[in-house]
Amino acid sequence: MKKIFNLENLIYLTILALPSYLLRFNLGIFHVNLLDGLLILCIFIWAIRRREKSECALFLKRRKEFICCVAVIFLGLVISVLVGKNYSVGLGIIKSWYLLPIAFSLVVRTEFKYGRIENVFLVYYISAFVVSLISLWYYFLGVLTFDFRLQGFFNSPNYLAMYLAPAIFIGYDLFSKVRAEKKLFVIGSGLSVFYALYLTYSYASWAAILIAIAIVLVAEKEMKIGKALIIIIIVSVLCFFQIGKDKFSYLASGNSRSSLASRIMIWHSAENMLESNWLWGIGAGNFQETYLIYQKDFPPYLEWAVPHPHNLYLAWWLYGGILGLAGFIMLICFWFRGLFELQKNPSLKLMGLGIMCYILLHGLVDTTYFKNDLAVVFWLLFALF
Repeated sequence: MKKIFNLENLIYLTILALPSYLLRFNLGIFHVNLLDGLLILCIFIWAIRRREKSECALFLKRRKEFICCVAVIFLGLVISVLVGKNYSVGLGIIKSWYLLPIAFSLVVRTEFKYGRIENVFLVYYISAFVVSLISLWYYFLGVLTFDFRLQGFFNSPNYLAMYLAPAIFIGYDLFSKVRAEKKLFVIGSGLSVFYALYLTYSYASWAAILIAIAIVLVAEKEMKIGKALIIIIIVSVLCFFQIGKDKFSYLASGNSRSSLASRIMIWHSAENMLESNWLWGIGAGNFQETYLIYQKDFPPYLEWAVPHPHNLYLAWWLYGGILGLAGFIMLICFWFRGLFELQKNPSLKLMGLGIMCYILLHGLVDTTYFKNDLAVVFWLLFALF
């Protein structure tokens, strides 16, 4: 029984249950979600064990630039919350989107030796597979958005797409490693993830995945004609099946009510916010309210319920001020440097490269970090080295 409930298995359970942040509980003055509870439990068990403390100290000693970047990010976030004066929401966001995911990534890094870190991503792949099956069940029941897109139990199709996308790169890595008798499972689960991802009709996610795959193939130094042809065929098939659909027609014709037109309006509004809040930002959790205040500067909004600015970099700037954005950019630079200096397990390195490139590319038109599960995925990438 002790082995079943050890820290390693609890970490696996937490990653498997990343979407459980949607299960929220009201405990009087406190509002908690199941994922936060699992993260706190992992961190608590890890903290009372002496062995991991020394390993953590050694890791942090070797990664002084990591500490520096995180410190700058937290300083920017806290100042921005204080300036924005939305203390309870802002501090809650700092706790769930930053503090707990960062601490959890350190737990994972110190608990798992490098050769076993791929088990963590395997569990995430299984989680994405299960999510895809549940989402496809929603599809066959006819539970779709008003524009016939699949969102499963998430709040939007884009959220579902962002959760499934990293599994594409993990599956690619798995297929090259598993034995012949297990390849059938990887193919079947991969098709399930791919089909659910397709049904989200998240064009930005598709494009980011394909570009990230191309980057991985180039970095792999094995850019064979066959692999290039596969990418071209996938792009062609996706485009072919979108011909005639309203979303594709709106984008192709430059329709003033397309999702791109809506995003452009949101970005302009975010830019206006930064004109007067460029130093400290507006504070985490304040975008929706501030966005509505800036309505007077625009024609009627195409979207009214907009919790984030649909851009990863604008979001970091608005939520953490110039310090938050600078800390994030430095963190990414150090991550890429550390990844390319890594000599062990080149296939795992390429998997991490693909996931990070996807996050940054899709982040040009969406916020691929600012959600409990996505924040954990982002910081888990720092456990790779």
